[in-house]
Formats: sequence, structure tokens, C-alpha cells
Amino acid sequence: MFVEFKCPLCGKDLDDDKTMANFMVCNDQSHGVLRFFTGDGCYFTTNEKVAEELMKKGRRVHIVDPKEFFGTQTMDLE
Repeated sequence: MFVEFKCPLCGKDLDDDKTMANFMVCNDQSHGVLRFFTGDGCYFTTNEKVAEELMKKGRRVHIVDPKEFFGTQTMDLE
């Protein structure tokens, strides 16, 4: 069965995260890197404001340290 995943913040399709199993990712500049764990439906972000917006929408979210969660991947965290 195919399920379409959309970002709750920008509405774009979530892409399969090739670096982490069971994760979808949205890299839109409006909110930065946002990961979605398909196992339990939680979102992961490094930005507190993004987390607040997700919580307002009724989503479960974790604020993470980018060095611990995202590893040594090269990305813009502005």
C-alpha cells in the first residue's frame, strides 16, 4: 500500500530519507530540515519555533541537537 506523506508546515511531499531508515524528510528553507519517523508519527527538528508550530497543529515533535541526531551530514541549519 502506498501512503502519501505531506509536510504539515509547507505542504510539500516528504521525501524518503536515504540516510536514516524509517524516516521521511522535508528540507524546505521555510522551516529547515524536518524529519518524520514513520514508526510512531513523531517529527524531529532542531528549531524551537518549528516545534511550536507543529505542536499547535497537534503533531508530536522532538527538538534535537543537530550534532547528535543528524550526525556529520553537511546541511544549512540557519
